Amino acid sequence: MRFLISLFVSLLLLVNGEIVNGQTSESTTSSSDPCYDYNTLDEYWRDTRQDAYQYYGHDDTLVEWSGWYRLYLKGESAQMSEWCVSYVGCGGYTGLYLNGSHPTLDDGVVTREVLGNYMWSSQCDNYTSTSIQVKACPGDYYVYEFVKPNISASGPTYCAVVFSSFSSDPCYNYESLDRPWRANNESGDYICDESFSWNGWYRLFYYGMNIQMPETCVSSYSCNTGISLVLNGPHPQIEDGVVTREVCGNYYYWSGCCNYKTNPIRVKACPGNYYVYELVKPQIGCSGYCTDVSTISRSVSSVSPDIITGSSITSNYDACNNYNILDNHWRSTLNYGYWYGSTNGLDDTRVEWDGWYRLFIDGSSAQMPEWCFYHMTCGGYSSLYLGGSHPRLEEGVVTREVYGSRYQCSYYRSEPIQVKACPGDYYVYKFTRPTLSIPAPVYCAVPFSTLIIDPCYTYTSLDEPWRATDNSYYNNNYYYDMCDYNVEWNGWYRMFYNGQNTQMTESCVNNGMCGTYYPLSLNGPHPQLEDGVVLRQVCTSLWGGCCDYTSHPIRVKACPGNYYVYEFVKPKFCGAYCAEIFLISDVRGLNETSTTEPCAELNCTEDEWCGEKNGVYGCLCYENQTISDSFDFSESCESSSGSMSVSRCQLFEAGFPADVLHLNDPSCRGTVRNGRVEFHFDNDEHICGTNLLANGTHFIYSNYILGTPRSEGLISREKILKLSFSCAYPQTQTLSMNVEINPLESIVHKTLPAGEGRYQVRMIPYEDDEFTRPFTGRVDAELDQKMNVEVRVEGVDSRQFALVMDTCWATPVNDPDYSLRWDLILTECPNPNDDTVELLQNGVSTSSRFSFRMFIFTANSTKLYLHCAVHLCLLSSNRCSTDCNSEHQWRERRSLDFHDSASISLGPLMLSEGNAEKWIPEQVNVSEASRLCASLMLLLVPLMRFLTLF
Repeated sequence: MRFLISLFVSLLLLVNGEIVNGQTSESTTSSSDPCYDYNTLDEYWRDTRQDAYQYYGHDDTLVEWSGWYRLYLKGESAQMSEWCVSYVGCGGYTGLYLNGSHPTLDDGVVTREVLGNYMWSSQCDNYTSTSIQVKACPGDYYVYEFVKPNISASGPTYCAVVFSSFSSDPCYNYESLDRPWRANNESGDYICDESFSWNGWYRLFYYGMNIQMPETCVSSYSCNTGISLVLNGPHPQIEDGVVTREVCGNYYYWSGCCNYKTNPIRVKACPGNYYVYELVKPQIGCSGYCTDVSTISRSVSSVSPDIITGSSITSNYDACNNYNILDNHWRSTLNYGYWYGSTNGLDDTRVEWDGWYRLFIDGSSAQMPEWCFYHMTCGGYSSLYLGGSHPRLEEGVVTREVYGSRYQCSYYRSEPIQVKACPGDYYVYKFTRPTLSIPAPVYCAVPFSTLIIDPCYTYTSLDEPWRATDNSYYNNNYYYDMCDYNVEWNGWYRMFYNGQNTQMTESCVNNGMCGTYYPLSLNGPHPQLEDGVVLRQVCTSLWGGCCDYTSHPIRVKACPGNYYVYEFVKPKFCGAYCAEIFLISDVRGLNETSTTEPCAELNCTEDEWCGEKNGVYGCLCYENQTISDSFDFSESCESSSGSMSVSRCQLFEAGFPADVLHLNDPSCRGTVRNGRVEFHFDNDEHICGTNLLANGTHFIYSNYILGTPRSEGLISREKILKLSFSCAYPQTQTLSMNVEINPLESIVHKTLPAGEGRYQVRMIPYEDDEFTRPFTGRVDAELDQKMNVEVRVEGVDSRQFALVMDTCWATPVNDPDYSLRWDLILTECPNPNDDTVELLQNGVSTSSRFSFRMFIFTANSTKLYLHCAVHLCLLSSNRCSTDCNSEHQWRERRSLDFHDSASISLGPLMLSEGNAEKWIPEQVNVSEASRLCASLMLLLVPLMRFLTLF
């Protein structure tokens, strides 16, 4: 009891200790035991686990040491290092560490020699300092009687190291590290472990078999690294528990076995004849932990190691509608993380791949690259890309080779994967575990965007003469080393040279030209007009060759008027895109001339007259047709197509003859008919650059009529015509029909105001579960008979749209707003209160299907009318179908405006006369029921076997 009281008082005094000169003075009544009478020393710069050559200007010879000290690092209990760490000064120039192990509790106070290692030397034990006293204390910590170092080296400081405590046995709580390329018989690559983020304990494997770290010398450049790291001492036995081992390596071409020492690691022997290692970040150079192929043994383990898992979904349907989302910004080909030392340990061999995946980058749709460039990393060490083009929609699921790039393309070959093109212009991939022999492989992703407007008319001018191929970066005794890596590129660019048209060079450019040390050129010819947008590799000459080094590829397009536009991106390194000085041309082009009578070819109508304007002949408007501030413009929309026309004479008077006009796709030009220039697009052979958008209430097909004016016989590129038009389709409708079931189908034709489209929705009952035999004429059904219903939309593009049933319900009369109703579908899923409803298909195509069991409302009504509220959904949004089996089945959606509603109801479904009497319920006391609810509805659901009062 007396001891407990003394300990309690000691703790109180410990809390109220004074801090003097950065040290906490803590006193207790037990002055004889330093375990309870010490100063706290918590200075982060004493840590051995810091970058090499890091100097903070400290010197422990300047400290007034007094008494005993306990070490901390950022609040965590620490101890003096027993190990030398090369090139680490622990805050000063010379790091001090114990020459020997710490004492045990039974040893009491011991004296230990202190050695010093100069920060600028890899050799250990260079200096000897004053010995100090050390004691082990209850609670697994140590105290030290520090004294002023007496050493010939400058800036000596006592080093500290932290070994974190662990709550569970690392033999059963580790991460598998199956890296065959770490074996001591492997070489040829240069992988640096200081670039990985180490965290916790690891068990080493070699293609699934046990392997361990070497205990003997390994020559430099083995294990696919520069400095090959091994244990400087034997592995422990099981009875040893967790031990600390020194880690060292041979420093490049120096002689000796262990002349470079990095941070020590903890090791433990485990049941099953394997070891686990607490690996940490090495300090210097390009060093890596090795494995010893002579220690390979079969793996016998009863644990499941920690792995990175992806979300799993059941693959019962088309992969285009059933995939996992993989949205990792670091997978982007524009992420040069490893090149700049920040891989964060990314490695797709650690991922438990399951099923199909769709790629995104920061929420934007992406795809795997079909190309590579030098040192492409995608956040890992080896970047994986497709060894071929993506498939087309009609090809279905295809298999593609996968290659890995590090220093050069196709350096590795991984496992092939399956790929599929999906409606909505995206792809899904069945990723598998990459080949283990590839160092830290990562599947790459490249963001892609559908062009909304032709980049030939929406570009940024890039007029920077220093980009010229004849401009040296060393000029007038000054280095003009320009760097496009620092430019925030965004969108498309057209190149000029002092106002004149130019283009990127396609030929070799010597180092130091184009205002930079690394000039960038196209590795291939520019495209033709008919090629559209193409992808081109970008090269620089490094060692006298033409394409010694490749950067990120760019998209290029040829434009009318003999110029090009480029989608520039941030290069891999400090280089600059070159402008070809020998291909400069005037931005203007001459008009074509005709030797025939111009008016004879124009065929002006009776509302036009042939005349000359600014040196060009064309059809002019009579005065009554001239509109000063607008064009005579009309359009019509049908299904997924649209037609529009503009007055030819008005266009000509504005400086836009018919032959310079086209839609968003320059190949889609207008046709002159009856004095009007007509344009047409559809969703099959004449897409013409049409874009499909959704605003929450409507789907909108949008396009532009584009043109360039003529003035004085010359074409000016400074002014363009852009007439926008669109066809809109309502996204939501409520469907019903004011007729009985006698027709084969229920149909509503929806005609919208001018500028909007037209489509129709049908509701059809079927006799069979395969939906092959629709009911004809009157529909008679028995109670509890299964009814199959299909809702189908026609007149929209099935490749882009899906029909979604939001709500379906039944009423006893042909009125969708009738107060007495029974819900069958609620929020796109079956009514949970009616277990006879089966949702067979919803939001996956232009038809949706469900079934239910026949019922009646009251004995006086044997008819049933069905109604559905539906909306159209873009398949590309990936939000058309709902998983009704999940806990969070109610999908969050944008608020929609339910206007433009039409009404069509399927019905009546008639209760078979021969069965009506068998299902008449007993009469209900209305006056008694009225006290329960304002409105009364009797609903009999045979499978539920109960009467419900509403």
